[in-house]
Amino acid sequence: MNKQEQIDIVDQVIKQRCTSKYLADEPLASNLSRTSIEEVIEAANWGPVHLTAAKVHRSEEDDSILPWRFYILQASDCRSLGEVLVSHGDMTKVPNMLAAASALVQVTWLPNPPEDQSQDLLYDPTVENMEHIAAASAAIQNMLLAATARSIPTYWSTGGALRKSDVFAWLGIPEREILLGSIFLFPEEKTGVKVVPGKLRGKKGSTENWVKWVEFS
Repeated sequence: MNKQEQIDIVDQVIKQRCTSKYLADEPLASNLSRTSIEEVIEAANWGPVHLTAAKVHRSEEDDSILPWRFYILQASDCRSLGEVLVSHGDMTKVPNMLAAASALVQVTWLPNPPEDQSQDLLYDPTVENMEHIAAASAAIQNMLLAATARSIPTYWSTGGALRKSDVFAWLGIPEREILLGSIFLFPEEKTGVKVVPGKLRGKKGSTENWVKWVEFS
C-alpha cells in the first residue's frame, strides 16, 4: 500500500464516522467479542497526552499516568444495568440504548484536586484541567474511529442517568472522577431497533464557514 492509499483510507474512516443512537425495546443479540472491544479500546491509548494524572488518582492497583479511565460493560451487563435503571424509575431512553448496545464504555477524566477546598466547584477552571479534558476527548475520538473502521456503529452520549452517583457506585467508579462520555458500541444488525442519526451532521457547512487564514506581519 502506498502513501496515497493510506491517506485515502484514513480520510474515508474519518468521514464515515457518525453518531448513531440505537434504541431497542427488547434486548438485541450481540456478536461483538471481548477481543474486538479490546482492539477498539487500544486505539484510545495512542491519543495525545501532555500532562500526567494527579497522584490522588493513582494507586498501586491503578498507577496509570493517563488523565482518563475506561470502565467497560459487555452486552449482558448492559442489559442488567438497564433493568436496574428501570427498576429505579428511569424513564429516559438510556435503558433502550443499553438493550441495543454490544458494549458500553464509561469514559472519565481525572481533574486535578481543587486548590481552594471551600469553593463548590466540580473542578478548577485551569489550563491543566483543560489539557486533561482535551486528552481524554482525543482518546475517545481514536476509539470511535477504530470502531468505524470495523463497521461498529457508535454513539457518544453525555451520559444522562449514567452520570449519577449511584451508577458510579454500582460500576466501581470513584466519585472524584468526572464522566466525559458514555460511549455505546452497537451491533451492525439493525433488525428490531430504531436508529436515530445525529442532528447536526448535515448542518456543519463547509470549512469556509469557520476557518480563517491569518497573515502575520
